[in-house]
Amino acid sequence: MKMRTRMLLAGCVTAAIVGPASASVASQDIGWTWNSGDRDVRGTFVANGDNYKGQEFHGNGYIDWSASGSGNGRWFVPGSANENVYTLNLELPEQKSVSMKVCEEKGGLPDDCSSTKYGVS
Repeated sequence: MKMRTRMLLAGCVTAAIVGPASASVASQDIGWTWNSGDRDVRGTFVANGDNYKGQEFHGNGYIDWSASGSGNGRWFVPGSANENVYTLNLELPEQKSVSMKVCEEKGGLPDDCSSTKYGVS
């Protein structure tokens, strides 16, 4: 009987520590990210409000964004080097994967871009 009681208690303790499985995914922001080379533009994604934000320091900066189930796009950050932070407001479904890449358009040269960053709306 003692062995059975110990096994039952061990099972209860394990269940309390592990807890029930959760199917939900927490929102996850994407922190401020610079284009890779010379830091001419930066961007972020804020999950609370579904906002991409951009800040332009040189001109021709953009954010390539995508949201699972909602499409993708290229947002040219307004401002032309005035260093204000601008916001692209989107209505995204909750708990979906989002991504962004921050770039400076270089004309005839390859664009200067960050690596792709990921978050959750």
